[in-house]
Amino acid sequence: MIPRLTALVLGLSCAALLAGPPYLTDDPDPVELHHWEAYLFAMGQTSQGVRSGLAPAMEANYGAFPDVHLQVWVPLAYGNGVDGLRHRGLGDAQFGVKYRFVHESDNLPQIATYPQVQAPSGSAVDGLGSGHWRVFLPLWLQKSFGAWTTFGGGGWWRNPGEGNRNYTNWGWQLQRELGEGNSLGAEVFHQASPALGQPATTVWNLGFELALIPHLQLVGSAGRAFQGGHGSQFYLGIRGKT
Repeated sequence: MIPRLTALVLGLSCAALLAGPPYLTDDPDPVELHHWEAYLFAMGQTSQGVRSGLAPAMEANYGAFPDVHLQVWVPLAYGNGVDGLRHRGLGDAQFGVKYRFVHESDNLPQIATYPQVQAPSGSAVDGLGSGHWRVFLPLWLQKSFGAWTTFGGGGWWRNPGEGNRNYTNWGWQLQRELGEGNSLGAEVFHQASPALGQPATTVWNLGFELALIPHLQLVGSAGRAFQGGHGSQFYLGIRGKT
């Protein structure tokens, strides 16, 4: 089965203050009304010497209404199937709606919910998908202090399937602006056990945004598990905005 990086993320959206990709933790800031944000990216993990992930993958977010954006992502996936061989093909597609219902003020953070649905479009037998419809119901918060921004939260995954269990995850991120379109950040992300016999896992990540040209950025992150398992993960992508 494809690793739960697709479940960890995330709602994958960002806006002017960053967040979401390239991090596992998401933010509550939707894409501006009638604007687009798109990613071409690769993400993956290595666990117990086994590599799996998404590459290449596409995500698009559109500001359809005030404080609301719509998300879709369609990935190609790679992973080990039940035959023990490496397979590659269509992964699980994802659809989401981010709704910000509290704006940031001097005393309050901005707050949003971001329900997401994953369709079983990838082959579970070939290790490219979960084989089931999955739902994520999170709550995200964000507050800025000058050049610093922090965001975090978490939610609940409906994770059907033999041996699977519903589970929660949460994360928190802190980042520093380094000029327009550039930043450095760090996060801690925890996921409860998604299946019988699998431990809960906590990971750390370091990430960056690098402005290439106006409206185009290179974004990436990488880190390792430090509780509940051994392994590493990465995200690398190009973000474009209109």
